[in-house]
Amino acid sequence: MSDYEGIFADLLAEFVAFKRSMGFKYASEAYELRRFARLTTTFSLERPVLTDELVATWSAQGPMEGLRTRSRRIYVLRQFALFLNTMGYEASIPIPERPTRHYTFVPYIFTTPELDRIFTAVDRLMPCHRSTIPLAMPIVLRMLYGCGLRISEALNLENRHVHWESEVLEISQSKFGKDRLVPMSPSLTEVCRQYAAIAHPDAIPDAYFFAHLDGRPLTRDNVYRRFREVLWQSGISYGGKGKGPRLHDLRHSFSIHTLKAAVDRGADVYTTLPVLSAYLGHNSTISTEQYVRLTADCFPEIRDQVDRTASWVIPEVAWE
Repeated sequence: MSDYEGIFADLLAEFVAFKRSMGFKYASEAYELRRFARLTTTFSLERPVLTDELVATWSAQGPMEGLRTRSRRIYVLRQFALFLNTMGYEASIPIPERPTRHYTFVPYIFTTPELDRIFTAVDRLMPCHRSTIPLAMPIVLRMLYGCGLRISEALNLENRHVHWESEVLEISQSKFGKDRLVPMSPSLTEVCRQYAAIAHPDAIPDAYFFAHLDGRPLTRDNVYRRFREVLWQSGISYGGKGKGPRLHDLRHSFSIHTLKAAVDRGADVYTTLPVLSAYLGHNSTISTEQYVRLTADCFPEIRDQVDRTASWVIPEVAWE
């Protein structure tokens, strides 16, 4: 029996199943869609058509409802409407409530020599009294760059999420509610194994992989403070809060270097994007596309290569 009622019941169930098959938790969204399904029963609909009237009724702000809650409801219905369109059904597309945000921040992309200095410096961190941070830092930074993880994803890892045999990290409860599997290189797997032998001799499955002696997980602040120390020892200037380099720039650097390696192999950048997007846990390839421009900015020879290959697409015009 479907969790939904009304004329859209089967389509709603199919949509939610589709989202979950992509790795989304889709729990709060499914709750909102059940509310939407109940609303549809108050309309006289003979077939599953998402009408302007139905969309307008759902999109109206409720009493005591905040703008953020309303925007989230509209966004969920918008995703369902787009799904209906792809399935060949008529659907009015709700207009997003929030304006698109434009980011002007330019990430710091570490060069290969800088990364070498960072990893050399982090391996030489002096231990503090009864602190596990110097032991964990070399592994954390290698995960951020080697796997393109977010810092929250690395610090939320439990022992059971690090799979030695398959050389895979299991990322759970990440941004956008997505779960995913992230491959590790053999060398990263080995240093993780060595770290675990020291930090987790009891191998408790649900213990945090990066933890203090009392079992509490390391925090971003713990890692950020030591990261700035590493930058200083690496001869890389820290510009201050909001200016970087930031921990997240290791993830950006991974993405740029991955695209550069793909181009060097002769791969089409845009066929690489969906793979990289899934690997990074992005909500869509739109978020990943920013790296194409950044890759061209960091490696001008890529732009030159594209110009040589495709400049004929738009021919020169002789002006009289």
